[in-house]
Amino acid sequence: MAAKTASLRDRVAAADPGLLRLTAGLRAVLGLTLTLAALTVRDQPSGVLLAGGFTAVVTSLASSDLHPRNQFLTLLAGAPVTLAALTAGGLLAPFPFASHLAFLPLIFTAVYARRFGRRGLDLGIFAFMAYFLSQFARIQPHQLPQITGALAVAFAAAAVTRFCLVPTTSYGILRRLRAAFNRRLRDAQQATSDLLADGGAGVRRVERRLDRLHTSALLLQEFLYEAPVGLLRDTAAELERTARADATAQRLGVLAIRAAEDSTGSSASTMREAETADLTDWTERERVALRPGAAQPSGPWRHTTRQAFQVTAAAALAVLGGHLLSPHLWYWAVATAWVVFINAEHTGDVLLQSGRRLIGTVAGMPFGYGLAVLTDGHTTLALAFLLACIFGMFYTPSGSYWAVTFFITGSLSMVLAVLHTLSPQLLALRIQETVLGAGCGILAAALVVPMTVRTVAEMRLRELLSLLDHFVRCAPQAGVPKPALDARDLDQALEAFRTACRPLIHPLNPRRAERARVRRVLERVEATSFHARSLATDTGRARDAAAWPASQHSSTARQNRTNQAIMPPQPCTPCPCTARPDS
Repeated sequence: MAAKTASLRDRVAAADPGLLRLTAGLRAVLGLTLTLAALTVRDQPSGVLLAGGFTAVVTSLASSDLHPRNQFLTLLAGAPVTLAALTAGGLLAPFPFASHLAFLPLIFTAVYARRFGRRGLDLGIFAFMAYFLSQFARIQPHQLPQITGALAVAFAAAAVTRFCLVPTTSYGILRRLRAAFNRRLRDAQQATSDLLADGGAGVRRVERRLDRLHTSALLLQEFLYEAPVGLLRDTAAELERTARADATAQRLGVLAIRAAEDSTGSSASTMREAETADLTDWTERERVALRPGAAQPSGPWRHTTRQAFQVTAAAALAVLGGHLLSPHLWYWAVATAWVVFINAEHTGDVLLQSGRRLIGTVAGMPFGYGLAVLTDGHTTLALAFLLACIFGMFYTPSGSYWAVTFFITGSLSMVLAVLHTLSPQLLALRIQETVLGAGCGILAAALVVPMTVRTVAEMRLRELLSLLDHFVRCAPQAGVPKPALDARDLDQALEAFRTACRPLIHPLNPRRAERARVRRVLERVEATSFHARSLATDTGRARDAAAWPASQHSSTARQNRTNQAIMPPQPCTPCPCTARPDS
């Protein structure tokens, strides 16, 4: 029984690295429950309950940092931002035209704040959601004192939930991330062994396990890079061990797949170096297949500046079109136009986000309406379903955006059912507003300072090829150790290129020839990056073997290893990545 429990715990940890999604879901549910309970005890009206519950959910949504200390700082900064945005919406409520106009500069500022990193994104979400709440709840100036009290209760409940009921520490998160990585490492090793034992069956299973392992490794490395000082005595060594374990498992998996497919290949270091160089040259030659004649984008436009203008233009179109559909529900179109630009880098991303948002909304409407019919007259059951939908919204992986939207739509249906305002006509109008907002987002992305998917993919490929060239030129030669190469930049560049290419390789892309070419380039780049990571691992091992014999275990030796591990690598000659611009 104990073994089965441990195995189940390991599988849950592997499915949700660090239990981050589970923690977020529990915090959202408990924070909402505490807020509604506290406001109900004070006998507050339904509008105040709505404002408090909505804010409680937003506090969990907008605190996306991995470390508890940074989460606390974001929560602390989010309170005045939320109060200011909600107060502005309430004071402007008697002047509809001014209220709508004020929404646009707030949207521009919230999007532009993304240039300041994760906290800027979170504070922008706080501001937008607070102003959206003022329109959704139709808050009037005389309600602001009560609403302010509800906001204070919501933030207090979020703090109690985050630091008392479901507390986490940086070391605890690190321990769970390690456990998830170790579990995925064992799964990848087991899948590789099964592949060799079964004589070639299960190639796709090995590929999925290796992808999940690499994703877990990247998450662990990101956490370590942002870790507070003193969390580990030797953070650099932990980073290096993670990279080595990941690279070794990837190497064994690829060799097993090759053996299963009767492919000839060698795992010798010299063969890998030659193959990496050949693949890099091939990828550079085939780069034009991605977009012939592509040029680097020029101009003063930052990504956040460009996107701020795009989202503001999309919101302006959504306000105009939303009023034509419904003078009272226009803000749903604006919300959709805002959401489809989150984590979107080019027009293709906006198009995919819009499609997923629409699919999730359409699928969630009958689900939410069915729950509302089932709970008709049973407020307690409706609240239970609401909490279940909130938990599903947070626990669903972010990659399944349509499923997240599905649970959001179910939650909205439960809220409207509790407020006794749900009707089929309202749900149909909600779908129309979603279609309108998605269309406005696509139109703004295509016309306002557009950035095409091929241009972004070309940029990401150039950056990746530059890093690959650096890795190849800095590979160990003739057994002479060199400083270990950091593969994290390479992993991030490869992931950025994959993300940029998603619209091009999507099954709905009508250009089959282009889709096949991009897939071929992506496969070659992934193979090249795999060999480059193997070279980086070999470089670290050669450095260890040459510089630190096994007999050195003193504290002085450990300190020397730490100092050398965190020193930047010396430039390899020749290497265009480190050459002076004027040379």
